[in-house]
Amino acid sequence: MLSVIIPAYNVEKYIKRCVYSVLNQTLKEIEIIIIDDGSTDRTSEICYELVAENSKIIYKKVVNGGCSRARNLGIEVAKGDYIAFLDSDDWVDEDMYKDMLNKAKKEKADIVICGFKKLNETEKILSIVEVPERDSSESYTDSKTEWFSSPCNKIYKKEIIKINTIKFLLNIYTGEDMFFNFMCFFFSRKVVSINKTYYNYFMNSNSISNNYKNRTDIYIVIDELVSFYKKNEVYYKNIDKIRECFKYHGIIYPFDVLQKLNENKIKDWQQFYKIVKKNINRFKNLKTLDIQLCYYYRIIRLRMIFLKKYKKILIRE
Repeated sequence: MLSVIIPAYNVEKYIKRCVYSVLNQTLKEIEIIIIDDGSTDRTSEICYELVAENSKIIYKKVVNGGCSRARNLGIEVAKGDYIAFLDSDDWVDEDMYKDMLNKAKKEKADIVICGFKKLNETEKILSIVEVPERDSSESYTDSKTEWFSSPCNKIYKKEIIKINTIKFLLNIYTGEDMFFNFMCFFFSRKVVSINKTYYNYFMNSNSISNNYKNRTDIYIVIDELVSFYKKNEVYYKNIDKIRECFKYHGIIYPFDVLQKLNENKIKDWQQFYKIVKKNINRFKNLKTLDIQLCYYYRIIRLRMIFLKKYKKILIRE
């Protein structure tokens, strides 16, 4: 059986679409675990209606504690041999879980990954992310890809999570899911993929402007990743993976956010810039020539925005 864990918070507009996409799966041996993270809109009312309609749904409402706490509770409740995670504003294609579970059983895999589609409010496809098969399980630990970080385009053997006491980091709002995957992939004997885009990821156009202050949590995650590998005495063996994570998630992505904040005229973006720089400079042991060049390039690129603005002022005068 597969357990699908859905954390839900104030998603009255999307929760039915999400849950029905699981109820309509061609896989029948399935349980749906909705953890309502203290919703204040009609989410709870809608969930009670869904529970009354279908015995496959387990519903628990808790005091608001964040997505990670909700997912961790879902893991405790899950009875399936495999676990999947689904965000409450997303949905899945009808064959997703059947095909992924069959793949897991056939390949005796601990983790199965699939691709996903990015869609807007009108469900128009903006882009697709595929996951071509790789030669080895270890090669799937690749944080520079779009498909690695999220837990939602994967199914996990519950035994791996339980035996190794793997949990989502609490009170962290950027990168907590990626760290969860680093741990799961490390302890898994076999990881495989299906190159089909079964998962439908709803893109919220306002998310960067609204949540950018949480982006510095990624540096806490990198600290945790370093500690995790050191604790398991494989730090130097995995240092390239850590550096890759640092480069893409600790430098490139925060600077992309900074550029968007600047373009959208978010007032305190410069304060965010100072925090990012301070954190980057903490990780001296991870810096290589390639990472240093990437960092300086991003600083120059950001400063070019000022030069463009200054040029426009001169032209006007």
